[in-house]
Amino acid sequence: MHTYTGVPASPGIVAGPVEQIDHGTTGLHRIVCDPFRERALYDVAVVLAKDELRRLSQRAKGPDADILLFQIALLEDESFTNEIGDYIAAGAGGAAAVERAEQIFANRLKNVDDEYIRERSVDVCDVCRRVVDILGGRPRRRLHLKRPSILVADRFFPSDLFSLDRRMVLGLASDKDSTVSHAAIMARSMGIPAVVQLGEGASAMAAGRRAILDADSGTLVVEPDGAQIAQADCKIALSRLHGAPPDPADTLPCLTKNGTAFRLMPTCNLSDNDLPHTHSAAGVGIVRTETALLYDQSTATQTTRLRELLKNAEGVPLLVRSCDTRADDAPWTGEMQACMKGHRLFKPQIKAMLQAAPDGDLRVVFPMITDVSDWDDCLREVQDCRDELLEAGCETGPLTMGCVVDMPSAALMAGDLMDHGAQLLAVDIEDLTRYTLGLVQDPTAAIRQLANPAVLRLVQHILEEAQARGMQVYLCGITVAAVSAMPAYLKLGVRTFSAEPAAIMPLKRLLMEQEV
Repeated sequence: MHTYTGVPASPGIVAGPVEQIDHGTTGLHRIVCDPFRERALYDVAVVLAKDELRRLSQRAKGPDADILLFQIALLEDESFTNEIGDYIAAGAGGAAAVERAEQIFANRLKNVDDEYIRERSVDVCDVCRRVVDILGGRPRRRLHLKRPSILVADRFFPSDLFSLDRRMVLGLASDKDSTVSHAAIMARSMGIPAVVQLGEGASAMAAGRRAILDADSGTLVVEPDGAQIAQADCKIALSRLHGAPPDPADTLPCLTKNGTAFRLMPTCNLSDNDLPHTHSAAGVGIVRTETALLYDQSTATQTTRLRELLKNAEGVPLLVRSCDTRADDAPWTGEMQACMKGHRLFKPQIKAMLQAAPDGDLRVVFPMITDVSDWDDCLREVQDCRDELLEAGCETGPLTMGCVVDMPSAALMAGDLMDHGAQLLAVDIEDLTRYTLGLVQDPTAAIRQLANPAVLRLVQHILEEAQARGMQVYLCGITVAAVSAMPAYLKLGVRTFSAEPAAIMPLKRLLMEQEV
């Protein structure tokens, strides 16, 4: 018996046999041909890989489809293709060139401050492995689960999970994945227990054995004894008994124990197929938009999607986070900035927002604002976009515009920003904590420090400045792991919380227990 402790990513407890997804090593033993033939073989492998990805994308929805589109876009990326072509021209084999490019591009993403974008490095590894497998003539065998099992892996690749019969997946356990990895996001969306960051070797040790995965406490118990099995069976039975009916708190008003009202807003992505919905929610926020930049979506495409979201919102506010080419949620920032020719905002997106604005209550916040000068630059670019649309005869509407407060300097300058026209502030609590406490490269540590006195003092300053001007403050960036820190902000005076869908109900129940 051995117990591994990790980080809970999706709650629940399960017991059963363990199946390991072992990525192994590529083991390149191909005979390298001349550069012209190697390049031709690579080009054919890319065509086949893209064809496989498109077939998968036809059955995928929401975030799954986004990941597949990202992988296709990477294979079409000029800098990625040139990197491989140059290495092949120098005499390397196609497979070796792909593996080298994989390391370069995956490392670029791993060095980005935003944890969500860092996790997309797994997508780079996944799509490159697909191409290498095709070059090596190795079939990508689908894992067939013959019985419901707990899946373990050193790190889950998206393609590991796309083709599975998810009814056969009891839970997920990973040595290295984070709480914003694809596996963790998928587990939360489907209600599958998941634990991540169990440590090196945990998945290999558990493979082929029986285990208890307790995602409430964040443990994986391999070969449990009789007492542990009995205890787990009792917890599972109680969970099923109490989990059958809908959560009664879902239909209750958002009020604390002594009657203070608060608002909850779920997050989503611009490319999500379904709008997050819960009876507890009052609008949608934040709508993340980095996929629009990654996939180079046209103004028309983004306008259509925003209008759909506004229609589905049925009059309640839709809060959109703009895609800023200097923000830490935009990978390959140097290349993106060059494409923007000096503009910091993604102009097709701003034009889409202006054209969609007449269809509902659209609110936009701009990230990575450091001071008033930054804010004024944003306002000028928005006005430039509006002028261009009006000259073209396009209808535009008013936008409620504000700042994402993710930098300590923005928090300290909150009053000045509002005096210069910021109509609302959205405090990204995780980013503000990371930048305030010097934890940019350690988001897990930042999650544990969300209620740090220095961060609380910055948020208190923001609230005081906003209250003096009658402005609204949102607290966003709230994951399941961040819920426990939120009562501290409720007591400071925050009344609007924007959280990932899986965190909405835990957050509501916790806030309803508070007295403020």
